[in-house]
Amino acid sequence: MDLLEAVNDYILQYTDVVQDNLYRGYQNRATLPQTDDYTMYYMDSFERVGTNVDTFTEKQEVSINTLHEKVVNIDFCSSEQEVAETHAKNLAVLGRSYLSCKFFKKLGFNFNFADDMQYLPFVDENEQWVHRYRIALHLTEWDNLTLPQPNTEIVEMKVVNVDVAYPPQ
Repeated sequence: MDLLEAVNDYILQYTDVVQDNLYRGYQNRATLPQTDDYTMYYMDSFERVGTNVDTFTEKQEVSINTLHEKVVNIDFCSSEQEVAETHAKNLAVLGRSYLSCKFFKKLGFNFNFADDMQYLPFVDENEQWVHRYRIALHLTEWDNLTLPQPNTEIVEMKVVNVDVAYPPQ
C-alpha cells in the first residue's frame, strides 16, 4: 500500500466523507468535481531526514536505508463552512493523538503530527464561494535501496622490510 492510499483509508476511517467525494490530487490533471462538497488529498513535500544507514550483507550486497518525511495535504471543500471546518478540525485534533500513530503504524508508516488547519476559501467557476480548510499530515517512512557490493573473500598478506625491498636512492 502506498502512502496516499493509506491517507485515503485514514480519511474514510475518521470522517464521514464518502469515497465518491474523495479525490487523489494531481491524478491525470482531472478537473474539479461538479459538486461543492468534496475532499482532495495530495503529496506536498518529500524531504530526507538525517543520514543514510548502510548495511553490508554476506550476499555481497549493500542495503542503503534513508528516512524521508512526507507531507500530505488534505483539503476539505464545501459550500457549507461548518461541514468543511468540522472535517478538518476532527483530523487536526486526531493528528495529535496516539490513534493516528496506531492507524499508520499497522500500514508501515510512522505518523508524526498534523499541522493546524488553514482556512483557504475560493471562488468557483460559478462565482460562488467554496469554503476550503486544509490540514497537513507529516509522516516518515524508511526507503530502501539494495545494490550489489562485491567484496574480497581472501586477503593474502606479505610482510616485507620496506627499506630492503625499496632502498632509498
